[in-house]
Amino acid sequence: MEGDRMMEPMFQFDNVVYRYGGSDAQPAALNGISFEIPRGSRTALIGPNGAGKSTLIFHMNGLFRCASGAVRIMGEPVTKSNQAEWVRKVGVVFQDPDDQIVSMTVKDDIAFGPLQLGRPVHEAHRIAEECMALLAIEPLAARNPSDLSFGQKKMVAIAGVLAMDTEAVIVDEPMAFLDPEGQRLIHDVLTLLAQRGKTVVIATHQMQLVAEWAEQAIVIREGACLGSMTPRELFGCRPELLASARLDLPPVAKLMSAFAWNPPESMPIRMEEARQWLRQQQDL
Repeated sequence: MEGDRMMEPMFQFDNVVYRYGGSDAQPAALNGISFEIPRGSRTALIGPNGAGKSTLIFHMNGLFRCASGAVRIMGEPVTKSNQAEWVRKVGVVFQDPDDQIVSMTVKDDIAFGPLQLGRPVHEAHRIAEECMALLAIEPLAARNPSDLSFGQKKMVAIAGVLAMDTEAVIVDEPMAFLDPEGQRLIHDVLTLLAQRGKTVVIATHQMQLVAEWAEQAIVIREGACLGSMTPRELFGCRPELLASARLDLPPVAKLMSAFAWNPPESMPIRMEEARQWLRQQQDL
């Protein structure tokens, strides 16, 4: 049953075109893009700055509607009449947390979403406390978010989306401005969400994160999809796609690519895989 659910698409983009301002005179931010993201999957959107990743994200919870083509969420086309429904079912953490922080204290900000969904005040505060504990930000509960660092604000924004308990969670540049401990924590939270059956999508430039965490990588350039595949296929067999998208191999794969791998998809791309291979070489 779970395997069947994984095969169902959470998001479907079918030849989607979008132009900012709605004018044909503007270049297309999304240029006939097509791909699918299965429900319950861990997917990374990768591409250079200006590739269209953030524009894609705005379509994935109904904030934007395409000029032509079709966007489907859980099998249903996104329309003007159901736009608000998807905002409640698909949680998005924007690249700039100031775009979604609205309250005067961290705890109130995290509780804001559950309150908007009709949860009682005591329950919304309990949910906020659980999300703060998950992200180790309980000491910030009474702080004004405007006084926090960018990385702390990012944690608050992520907690606010977690509190909504949406079917899908999308995070734009999840590791930006976080220290190593914060990055490890976010990696663990993204993994936990996937283990709980959520569809988790990230947009990132960090290729090692893609290698370690993602099940699917979608390569974007100039508003079009260059390919959708596993990270192992991408880094082991299709490095030319990375080059065309002005991206590089993750550090582990870059090191391992110095050796001959047959078949190429056997090349270690994760840190633990590289450690195991190096131990084996020592034992020979």
